[in-house]
Amino acid sequence: MLPSERFQHKDFITQCFAVLILFCLLLSPAKAEQTRVMPSSGEGWVKASTKRDASVWTREVAGTSVKEVKLEAVIDAPVEQVWRTVSQVEHYTQFMPYVDEITVFDDKGSDNQYVYHRVNPPIVSQRDYTLLIANEVNSEQGHYYRYWTQKNEFGPAPIDGVVRLTICDGSWELTATEDGGTRVTYWLYTDPGGSIPSWLANKANRSGLYDIVFAIEKRAQDKSWQ
Repeated sequence: MLPSERFQHKDFITQCFAVLILFCLLLSPAKAEQTRVMPSSGEGWVKASTKRDASVWTREVAGTSVKEVKLEAVIDAPVEQVWRTVSQVEHYTQFMPYVDEITVFDDKGSDNQYVYHRVNPPIVSQRDYTLLIANEVNSEQGHYYRYWTQKNEFGPAPIDGVVRLTICDGSWELTATEDGGTRVTYWLYTDPGGSIPSWLANKANRSGLYDIVFAIEKRAQDKSWQ
């Protein structure tokens, strides 16, 4: 092979490797961009119900019959313990209602997590989804914020017989109270999917918030695991 031919051959191999690498990158999911998730500002919230020291509010969302919901409550436990309970998602199967499976995929190089959930709510079939979860912590001021959005492309493939959720945004906001408790705002906008009518989906979203926050309170008050 002549020298000029060797150079041409080497250039061809280099170009092939470059194309192969580019092709692999295109096939690999890129890291999701982190955008702070929170309820939009403005009015429109209507109190739907109250139970113990907690109240659930709902608000219409333009273009859909499914409402966003939020729960406001005061938990009788220090904010640090409540935050520890909320943020240790890998333990949700031990105390959180209806959660059957949790798999955590850390996003290396950041504090974010991709977390796969499979839940088994009453009456309807199982649901699953993968979330991108991010935390904002200001321990000096006793303020903690945790938010998430659906990122199914970073989790397992769909499972036969399990309904894959495509809308699931939400957040926890925790603030220390002067008497050592925790003021909680839990916001959620999700469509449970499947053939559930919107009125039943809205009712399930409202009632489910109470079950979740009361489970969080009970777990935060239990010091045996902390």
